[in-house]
Amino acid sequence: MKPLDPTAIDPHRPWIKDARDNPHEMNWVQTFFNPLGASSKLHFSRAWTFMFLGRILLFIVPVFAVSIASLAGADLSAAWKPIEAIVLPVPALLVPFFAFTLLTEMTSWVAHVRRFHETHKSTLWAMIVLIPLILGLVGFSIGAQGGIKEYESMHAPKPAAESVATDGPEAAATDTEAAAKPKQGQHGPQRNGPPQSELAMAAGAGFGLAMMIWAVCSFFVMFWTLLYVARMPNGGVGRFKTGSDIAQGEEKDLPASYAAG
Repeated sequence: MKPLDPTAIDPHRPWIKDARDNPHEMNWVQTFFNPLGASSKLHFSRAWTFMFLGRILLFIVPVFAVSIASLAGADLSAAWKPIEAIVLPVPALLVPFFAFTLLTEMTSWVAHVRRFHETHKSTLWAMIVLIPLILGLVGFSIGAQGGIKEYESMHAPKPAAESVATDGPEAAATDTEAAAKPKQGQHGPQRNGPPQSELAMAAGAGFGLAMMIWAVCSFFVMFWTLLYVARMPNGGVGRFKTGSDIAQGEEKDLPASYAAG
């Protein structure tokens, strides 16, 4: 085994030659919550990886575990029921994922602002990170309005049907048949639980549309982050693919492999 280089910036990561990327100098709190500072390439990549993997694990692990347990015979239907304290129909199983995602939407914006500031570029580019959230809110508003209209159409008073006046035994028979028929909501609706309220229908429709828009937009923003933001050289000096293996001040004499593709 090759011995560690005691003169390296990080003896455990001898490929790091840029002092700005020293992992031991990274301040996680500043990286996540201070938009007035700056983050080097490696520090930004570590923060973004933490946020991305956190979302993946908080979604896949509980869903996979509950699905396997349900296949084994466990009754975990309560895990999929929304928590009443939350207006949005978020299943209890995914509440940690939902809370973590909301938090990291803002911390991701802070991390991007710091990265652009470090490369001496306009920090307004960091607003791209908030596009999925903004469009998701717009989608929620549109979906909620659709849910309200659906609720109103379901509960709108129907015009009374024109009836022919009848007398005697025929009228009595008609009243008897009407009384014998089950009232609306006595059988069918009861099998599926109580009818949804207007708020529940609006929130459900809005949340479903918002999640779809947010997921699609976040997918494209992820590629923008990986292929552009995370590959900008430290200090904005040097070619696009400059990494931590190039020491500060050596950006001008880069090998051909670092040429922008």
